[in-house]
Amino acid sequence: MQGSLDEYTIGILCALAATVFFGITNVVYKKIDNEISVIDIVVTRIWVSLPLSYFFAVASAGTVNFTIPTEALVPLAVSVILGIVIGDTMYFLSQERIGVGRTFPIVMSYPLVVYLMAAIFLGEPVILQRIVGAVIVVIGVAMIARAEFSEDGENNSRWTSRDRAIGLLLAIVTIVVWSASDVTFQYGLIGVGAAEANYYRILIASIIYIPVFMLSLKGRRQLPSRRISGFAMIIGFFSIGVSLIVYSYAIKFIGATVTSILTASAPVITAPLSALYLREDVNKYVGIGTILTVLGILMVVIIL
Repeated sequence: MQGSLDEYTIGILCALAATVFFGITNVVYKKIDNEISVIDIVVTRIWVSLPLSYFFAVASAGTVNFTIPTEALVPLAVSVILGIVIGDTMYFLSQERIGVGRTFPIVMSYPLVVYLMAAIFLGEPVILQRIVGAVIVVIGVAMIARAEFSEDGENNSRWTSRDRAIGLLLAIVTIVVWSASDVTFQYGLIGVGAAEANYYRILIASIIYIPVFMLSLKGRRQLPSRRISGFAMIIGFFSIGVSLIVYSYAIKFIGATVTSILTASAPVITAPLSALYLREDVNKYVGIGTILTVLGILMVVIIL
C-alpha cells in the first residue's frame, strides 16, 4: 500500500520503543532495588509477561492453534536461556558486586560482540561506517553511564577485591551470553512470526524459573512486601512484557546488530529521567555522551 512503512523503518521504530521501555523501567527499578532481591525481580517480570505475550501471539497468528516450526524450537529456547535466564541474572549479580556505574558501561559494549558474531555465523556484511557508529555509541553510553551512576566513597568501600573480581567476570560473561542470545534469536526467527516466537521464549523462561524460585525459598529469605511486589509486577509488565514484543519485531526486521546498538543507547533516556525522578545530577559528560550516542546511532541506521 502506498505510503506504508517498510520493514526496516518499522524495525527501527520497534527498537527505539524497546529502548524507551528498557530505559524508563531501569530508572524505576533503581527506586526499589534495595527492597527486592534479584530472583524476585527476574521471576516477577517474566511471569507477569506471559499472558500478554500469549495475547499478542494469538492476535498475530489469527488463531489459538499457532505452532512454532520444529527447526526453530531449539535456537529460540537457547536464545532465551542465554539472554534472560542466564544473562539478565548475571547482569544483576554483577551490579550487586561492583555497582551500576561499573557494570553498565562494560556490558553496554556488547553490540560490538553481536556484530562480530553476526558477521561470523550469519554472514552479516561488515560495513565500516556501522562499526565506527557502534564504537561511538559505546563510548557515548559509557560516558553517560559513568556520570549517571557514579558511586560515592561509601559505596566503593563496601566492595572487597573479591567482589570486584567476581563482578567484573560476571559483566564480561554477560556480554558474551547477551550477544550469543541476540544472534541465536535472529537465526531462530527465520520463518517464524515475531510475536509467536516471543511467546514461546517467555513460556520457556517461565517454566525454568519455577524450580529456581522454589529453591530460592529454602533459605528462608525475606520476600518483598505486597506494595513492592505489585510495583515490580507493573514494571515487569513493561520491561519484559511490552519491551520484548517490540524487541522481537526489531530483531526480525532489522537484525540483532542494529537492534542491540539502539537498545544499548538507553542511557540517553535514563539520564534525564534520573535527574527528574531520582534527583540525580546531570553534568557535561552526560551532554557530551548523549551527542556522541545520537551521532553513532545515525551512523548505524543511515548507511550512506
